[in-house]
Amino acid sequence: MQNLIPGDMLEVNQKLKWELDTGMTADESSVINDAVLAGTQYFVDEALEGSYWTVKWDAKHQNIDVYGTTGDVVGQIKPTLETLEADFRKDSQGLFIRIEKEVAVVVRDN
Repeated sequence: MQNLIPGDMLEVNQKLKWELDTGMTADESSVINDAVLAGTQYFVDEALEGSYWTVKWDAKHQNIDVYGTTGDVVGQIKPTLETLEADFRKDSQGLFIRIEKEVAVVVRDN
């Protein structure tokens, strides 16, 4: 359960329960935001066939920055609604499909 990247709200609630049961401090928003970040990192690793680049939330926790091997930002994942969390809540599968496509473009262009 620890490594589960929730793909929908049912899995978010399962992971939240597991985190709370194991003594972790979490809420629904933190689980969703962790899932979006981990999902983005997964797609970057898959596109590059290894863990060469890193993803992190930007300073305002609004977008996800994609960092290349030199430590420079080579791309960014932005929400279509007010936040990536809101995008997840509206259509988690659609969000992950969009992230996968955007990551492919960032990798292709860099």
